[in-house]
Amino acid sequence: MTLTMRTMLAGGCVLVLAACGGGSGGEDAGTDLDTDAIVDGESEPTADAEPEVGTDTPADPAVEFDPSTCDAFAAGLVSGFEVDGTPRSFYLDLPAGVDTGGPWPVVFNWHGMGDTAENMRNLLSGQVNSATMPFILVTPDDTNVVIIGMPVDWWVHAVDDSNIEARLFDEVLACLDHLYGVDRDRVHTVGYSMGGFVADMLGTIRGEAVASIVTYSGAYGCNSANTAGSLLDSVIDWPEHSVENKYAQLFAHGGTPDVYNVVLEVLHFDQYSRNDVAFLNARGHDAVICDHGGGHTVPSDLQGNRVLEFFAAHPRDGAGSPWSSGLPSGFPTYCSFEPAD
Repeated sequence: MTLTMRTMLAGGCVLVLAACGGGSGGEDAGTDLDTDAIVDGESEPTADAEPEVGTDTPADPAVEFDPSTCDAFAAGLVSGFEVDGTPRSFYLDLPAGVDTGGPWPVVFNWHGMGDTAENMRNLLSGQVNSATMPFILVTPDDTNVVIIGMPVDWWVHAVDDSNIEARLFDEVLACLDHLYGVDRDRVHTVGYSMGGFVADMLGTIRGEAVASIVTYSGAYGCNSANTAGSLLDSVIDWPEHSVENKYAQLFAHGGTPDVYNVVLEVLHFDQYSRNDVAFLNARGHDAVICDHGGGHTVPSDLQGNRVLEFFAAHPRDGAGSPWSSGLPSGFPTYCSFEPAD
């Protein structure tokens, strides 16, 4: 199968009975995203059937940092980086002068189910030398997680502090800080669909370290408004969202077409986004919500440069959003600012 929206931006949000699909998108300047249209109801791409649920060994977040593990870090694909005994791979895009210009902002970029890190990196790789905010980009590859025979890529159904994706976040940040210096007030994360679940999970269990978040059609698994009365309630187990750091988040969704039909219910990602804005606002977080109306996709006018613009304006400083008095000139008019309660 070619790298269509079912690969770069299609990976659904399947959690045993849930998935995502449908829509089309365009290209952002400096990228070569393949955003061919996809159709709801197509079968999901196949993936290796390992590991099955129950085969993952819980990680120990207290494992002492070993600088020698960072030796493989270089621009491009980093393979075999071991995190708590599990080999991980990711793409590393570095700005000019990375060895001397730190400390650097860092952005973690999570792909959708069935996609590849190679493709998803194009969302932001062309922006790493932006004058707005030069940064280090980390685009992880998944671990082929399978739940009851369904490949879902990321470990986001059962979440605790030792989560394997969160531990990758921890260890990569430690190495980047060791090698180049990390601006700890400018660590950001973005994800699409299943990758949006990863980004929201990091906000939940690593929220003290996160400056701001962008999600396209994601959802918080700890928000009962998303799960109550839903099949998701039986397969998602997240801890309570109790984060002192009031990070800002941009939620993008595709309006009423942003849905996926499952056997017993229809999942509505526009509703999840609205639910999550209210969820975070009630906890003191500013938010921006963008209804692009294009279904389950990433719109051409809300890609890399706009993501970076949001991140640059929202460091981890507790000062509140500078966008409270209005969004920047040229930002999509379908976006609106939603202040913390």
